[in-house]
Amino acid sequence: MKYCTHCGKELFDEAVLCPGCGCAVDGQNKHIFNNPSGDGTALLNTLSQRLNTNGIIWLVIGILQILGGIFINWFLLIVGVLNVVSSVQDMKYSKTLLENSTGIVAKFEPLTGPIITLVYNLVIGGVIGVVGSIYYFFAIRNYVMENKQFFASLDAENS
Repeated sequence: MKYCTHCGKELFDEAVLCPGCGCAVDGQNKHIFNNPSGDGTALLNTLSQRLNTNGIIWLVIGILQILGGIFINWFLLIVGVLNVVSSVQDMKYSKTLLENSTGIVAKFEPLTGPIITLVYNLVIGGVIGVVGSIYYFFAIRNYVMENKQFFASLDAENS
């Protein structure tokens, strides 16, 4: 299996352009890695940035829900605090991910946690909480699953 040297997206053997970033896959650029270790920093940096953005989104949502809990309904306080805690954890993990890149697929592959977060935000926290879940599913989990082989290879390298 081959991967783009720019973004790490999996490529077909006959690919001329990378479907992930649009970069040319020419003869000189065909040092596309079968063992994607050297150029993996771009993938890890992108994931780290997306996790930090996710943390900021959840922090804003949590603060709005806490304010709503103070002025509207105390149930929102519970969801708001949970979302603030989650945001802090995401922002911390976005930094430690760059130092310790093991277990990424195992962390993001299961759907149970994100679906529970989506449901309790929808039911108790209101529609605003769904925004964070949508970002998580499309920008983070989908990104990890698209690059699953690369992130799984990091576990093998670090074992």
